[in-house]
Parts: sequence; C-alpha cells; structure tokens
Amino acid sequence: MADPMRIKPDPDAAFAEDELDESADLGFYDPNDFPLKNAYLARLPGYVWKAWASLPDDAEIQIGKVRRIVQEGQPEKLQILLDDIPQHYDIPKEYNLDMVDANVNNTFIFGEHDHPSYAAKNKERAEALAQGIPAHLVRQQMKQSEPPQERAKKGQQYTKKAIPKQTTIAATIKREVVATPLENPETDYALAARGQKQTAPKHTVQVLDRLPPNGITDPKGWETFLRTTEAPSKAKKMDNKTARWPENQLLDELAKCFSVYMYWSIKALRSRIPQPEAFIRECLDKIAVIHRTGTFANHWSLKPEYQSMISDKDLPAPTNEAAPKPEIASEDEDDDDIKMEDVLF
Repeated sequence: MADPMRIKPDPDAAFAEDELDESADLGFYDPNDFPLKNAYLARLPGYVWKAWASLPDDAEIQIGKVRRIVQEGQPEKLQILLDDIPQHYDIPKEYNLDMVDANVNNTFIFGEHDHPSYAAKNKERAEALAQGIPAHLVRQQMKQSEPPQERAKKGQQYTKKAIPKQTTIAATIKREVVATPLENPETDYALAARGQKQTAPKHTVQVLDRLPPNGITDPKGWETFLRTTEAPSKAKKMDNKTARWPENQLLDELAKCFSVYMYWSIKALRSRIPQPEAFIRECLDKIAVIHRTGTFANHWSLKPEYQSMISDKDLPAPTNEAAPKPEIASEDEDDDDIKMEDVLF
C-alpha cells in the first residue's frame, strides 16, 4: 500500500496558540448594556473642549453630572453640571442640552486598546521600572522571555513589529444634542472675563517715574537714557524724477532738437529733456525711427513726413550729423552708443 502524500508545512504560516484569542476582528459592546446602545453625541463650546483636553489621559476624574428634568406635559430637559476642578475655574459650570436629532442612525463610537498579552507585558515593564530596576535590564529580561525571532532573509529589509491593537465599537449614537451655557450671573461673569482676557493688548506702555539720582542736565544724556531702535531710513533717489509733461509739450521739444541735429541718441535727448527715458522712447516711436547699423547706429532720426513739417517752418536746416554726447552720463542708464552689426550665420 502506498504511503499517504505528505505536505511540507509552511514555516511562515506557523503561529502560537495564544494568538487565536487575539485576532484583529472588530469587537462589539455588550448588546444587553442599554446605555451603550443609546449614547448621546454632545457638541460642546470650544473652551469646554480645550479645558477637558488638558486633563491627564490615564487618570479617572469626574468632570460633572447630567441632570434630567421631567415635568408632566412638557418635553424632557437635560443639563450638564460641571464639578469644581482646576480646569473649570474660568468657564461656565451649567449648560443646557438642546436636542438636535432624537433619532440618529449609523453613527458609532469606536475604541482601540492593546491586546491582553501586550498589555500584560507593558504592565510588567511598568512595575519593574517602578521598583527601580534599570531600563536596560528590563529590556534584556523581556527579550529573554520572548520566543526567538527569525532573522530577516538576505535582501529583505528588517521591519519593526507593529503593536497589536484591538478595535471595538464602544457605543451607538442615538441622540444628538448641543450644549449652550445656562443664563445666570456666574455664566455672565465667566464669559465677560474670557472676553476681556482675549481683547487685552499684548503690549503695554510702561511709564518711568524715576530718574538717575543726580538727574540729567546734559541734553545728550537723554539719548543714552532712553534707548530707541529706529529703522534705518533708505535714501530715496530723487534724481531724474520729475513730473511727466503733456505729450504735445514733449513732441514740441523733440521737434526743436531734431531741428538742430538730424540724429540723436537717447543719452543726448535725456541730457536736453528732463523726462523719463520710457516716456521719451514712447514719443519717439511715433515720430522717429532708430538706425541699427551704419554710421549713426543707435541714433534716432525723424520720419520723412515729420521731417517735412519741420522744414516748412521758418527754421534753419538741421545739421546732417549726430548730436554731441553729454559730458556726464548717469550710472543707471543703458549704454546706447554700442554699435551693432548684422552677422550672417
């Protein structure tokens, strides 16, 4: 008779028996617990939530009570009464819970906690540290008690094992309420104090009522007694900054220049006309053309139609040459006297 077929077990699929009780499935609350099936979702003012956020996480602190008021012929009323703890010193203590939705559907509260085995290890570690045992000895002892772990295979990156967590549905929301402070003198005082604190200026002026024992008689002494930090003032360039002329006035001045010399550079025009270069170029584009090459490269001359208008006036004919260069040129001006030549590739 042939031997039955053997299947080699997969070492990666091995697991400990205690892991059966620590599955990652979603847990549920006790269905027989009525409060967990009918939980309230309350929307609180921001200052209340901020006060509760400052409470220690692991400490069991009673923060208040919920008051239920039932009167015949009237709807049910709910109130929150906060206890006198240090976190509640500057906020109102009583709040009305106004019902927003009395039948909330598909809204749950989830919780997360460590698996029992991991929680027990943490408890043992905390007790050992509380007894004064050094942390490195505690870690060494915990490693010895754990089963040996296989090393990462060659070519695989070692990854730290994640902390096992158990996620549960802690409660089901059935009603939604909004908390509003109850109107009373205590609430008015607490809210007024908070408003005054928030509107208080961050910087105040301190008046000095004492002077040096011998006084200050020298005027220069005040400069050292009161030290002020003044921002350095930037020197503004006011050179060549004048108000723009009307366009017709600038065109007249350009016509006078071209009636003296036929060719003008931008530098020569700026030395004669105190106007911005951009404004001069704008007007030149309307009445003149620029020569890119030749003897008068980078010089402007009047268009033929405007040249005839100047010749019609009782003015001497312009000199057929370029206007002389200005003696002093500003540093921030472009160098327009560079000759340009056409290059063929």
